[in-house]
Formats: sequence, structure tokens, C-alpha cells
Amino acid sequence: MTTMVDNNSATNLLASLGLSGYEARAYTALLASQPATAYELAKQAGLPTSKIYQTLARLAEKGMAIPLAEEDERGRKFAALDPDEFLAAKKQDVSHAASLLAPMLKSLAPTGQVGHVWPIASAASIMARARRMIAQASDRVLISLWPAELSFLQEELASAASRKVKVAVVHFGEPRISIGATFHHPVEGAIYQEKGGRGLSLAVDGEEAAMGTFDESGGAQGAWSRNRAFVMATEDYIRHDIYITKVTTLMGRQMREIFGDNYEKLRDVFLAAEEV
Repeated sequence: MTTMVDNNSATNLLASLGLSGYEARAYTALLASQPATAYELAKQAGLPTSKIYQTLARLAEKGMAIPLAEEDERGRKFAALDPDEFLAAKKQDVSHAASLLAPMLKSLAPTGQVGHVWPIASAASIMARARRMIAQASDRVLISLWPAELSFLQEELASAASRKVKVAVVHFGEPRISIGATFHHPVEGAIYQEKGGRGLSLAVDGEEAAMGTFDESGGAQGAWSRNRAFVMATEDYIRHDIYITKVTTLMGRQMREIFGDNYEKLRDVFLAAEEV
């Protein structure tokens, strides 16, 4: 029998899909040890024996567990629904509910309200938001990012380009791939040292924008909004970097002679032009 680890990622994710903690633990334990009796399952999942039959009954109601025919009720064993079947059904349920909810919730929201800036507290959430935004783009995507984030968003960006969405990418580091109009930021090393990590800026269709920072310790902070000022500021920031990369690509040698190898005199906003 496979040993079940309690409170692992799978049970936590199952709980996020609407299962109780007991149900999530019982289902994952049953997958690992089926067929199993209720007593065996309680022991495997670390659940009280007084709760296991009630938990199995709820799993059976949800179609996630099935009792197998046995002459002895106490010796009856149970089997678990195949994970692919469970996840496919859950996706269908969520998709159907979302399609019904969308018009209902939109009818409740007042029109013409100023968009709020929503904080995003983790790297996973920042990247999930970016993927959704790019997947829904219909006109243009402007994005500034580093290799780690590009590898994560590559498929969505390529798909957007294939849909004839205009894509402009500012890439910190020599890009391995080119999607849409891809620009290599010329001073990624200096930027990384100054900021202590990587950054992501994304503006889609001139309607929504997201920004995120990823520090050396693995921490992340971000924000998303449809606020017009926030979107314009984000898009202008990315456009400015594109302007700079175009100029440095064509006039790199002369600019380094004037501003320094890492364009430090250009990036010093408190240094007047005449002082350069």
C-alpha cells in the first residue's frame, strides 16, 4: 500500500475546489490504496473512524467514490473515481457556472466606475493573471519581462501573435526566441542590481495592465487594474523602453561614448543634459 502524506499539495488544491478537508484527504488516500475498506481508509488518511463512513457517503454523492459489492458490510471496499474523470467533470461544472454567472454579475456592477488597483501577493498569481490577460487579448500586447517569465508566457504570447494580435516584447537578457516585435534591453545587468530582482510589466488592448516584481529570495509583489491612468502609465513605461532599445541598437557605440558603458549617465534622471 502506498503511504499517504497528510496535508500535501493535492489535498490543499482539492479543498480549493470545494471538497472538505476530510473529503480531500479520503479521496487522495483512496486513490493511493484502492480498493480499501472504510477502516483501512481512515487509517491511511489519518481520519477518525467515527467520520469515515459519513465522509465516504459524501464522496459517493459527488460521484468520487463507489462502494464495491461485498457480502460483509463491514468488509465492503471502496474505489475512487479516476482523477481525469473527476477533473474533466469539475472543469465542465466550473465553466458552465461561469457562463451563467457572468451576465448576472455584470448586471449588478454599476457602469462608468473608476477601476481599482488590485494587489497580487504571489508570483504564481501574477503569472496566472498575465496568462489570462494575454489569452484574452484582441488588439495589442505590450510586455516587458525577463527570461524566466518569458519561458512561462511563451505559449500564450505565440498564440496571441498567431491570432494577429500585435505583440511587442521588451526582453531583459539576450532573447532566445522572437515573438512579434522583440527588443533586447541593453543594460539588464545594471537594472537587476539596481532593483534587486526581476520585473514584469504588461498592458493589453489599452484596457488592463499588470505589474510585478520578483526578488532574489523568491518573494513577489504585483498589481492589476483596468484603471485608465494605471493602464496608460504601464503602457507608456513599456513603450519608453522600446524607444530606448531601438536607439541603442542603432547608435549603441556613440551612446556608450557619451553616456557610459551601461548608459549610467542616461539613466541618472537627476543629471541634467548639459552636465553630460
